[in-house]
Amino acid sequence: MTGSIPEMVINLRRNNHNSYWERTTVLMKKEGIIEFVCHGGTGGEATVCLELRTRFPGIGGAVITEEGVASALRAEHSPGPKSGLKMFLRHTIIKKLEDYFQRNGKYVYAHIPRPLGSISRDEDKPYEAYMYEWVFGSEGFPWGFTDRDGNKGYIKLHDWGKFVGTFHTAGINMSIDISDSDDADISKNIIHQHPMLMADQTEMNLLWRRIDFGYQSLTIDFQVLERFLHDEKDNLINVLRYWRYEMLLLSKDYLLDREKMNERDKGRLEILIADYRRSTLQHLVSRGVGLHGSTTAYIEGAEGEDKTPL
Repeated sequence: MTGSIPEMVINLRRNNHNSYWERTTVLMKKEGIIEFVCHGGTGGEATVCLELRTRFPGIGGAVITEEGVASALRAEHSPGPKSGLKMFLRHTIIKKLEDYFQRNGKYVYAHIPRPLGSISRDEDKPYEAYMYEWVFGSEGFPWGFTDRDGNKGYIKLHDWGKFVGTFHTAGINMSIDISDSDDADISKNIIHQHPMLMADQTEMNLLWRRIDFGYQSLTIDFQVLERFLHDEKDNLINVLRYWRYEMLLLSKDYLLDREKMNERDKGRLEILIADYRRSTLQHLVSRGVGLHGSTTAYIEGAEGEDKTPL
């Protein structure tokens, strides 16, 4: 096969062994680029790889970007019906709540990466995955230290208390699955982007992000979440605008029981998520305007595997 790298679309698929990846290349430059970069890690629920993408399938169709985005593709080991889509919606709820908390001054630096898309294939070999913004940095910094006198101390993470406490008010527990199962003194699921201690040598700076929003790594109390969305309705609408608040409500309803949602609400959720995904990717690439004044992220509206059905 001939052709330059920008002309290639590289589709990533898992094989039957879950721990290996294979690539197939198609000459379709106009349909976007999906280029495998490397394996990112394997956990109990899923395997993650790093890709360079200009094509993001998901609810509402594929979003195409002019500029490549470093993306994490999280593929489920045991794909259940719509599990890729559900992971995307869990992540979306968490990210929009963070936007609300930040704009209300709870903390300054964003600690949640952006969700970007999802894949749900119900075939002979089901495939469930979702995409989010890749977080550059390192995982596995020590939670503790021993001083010269042999006394044990603990490393604090700047913003951690505010972060955990703020999400707790919405029923989301960010404090679990953050230590290595073989060594509790080593961090897990926290990517530090500049792992250096602050002046007092007992606190890490705030340049970190929390990853892994799977069911084993993070819990959501939906009763508490529903009460939070009800009690904070006016403030949420004022800060996020009504359509993002509506997206939060419908995403929560879908996760609770999608079978109870009527077709109108499912259609509305599809429209709202598609707009959110386009807006998110447009924000990530060139501040929304291309070289010739064109939009840098647009919805192609593709059917088939690039449009995740509700």
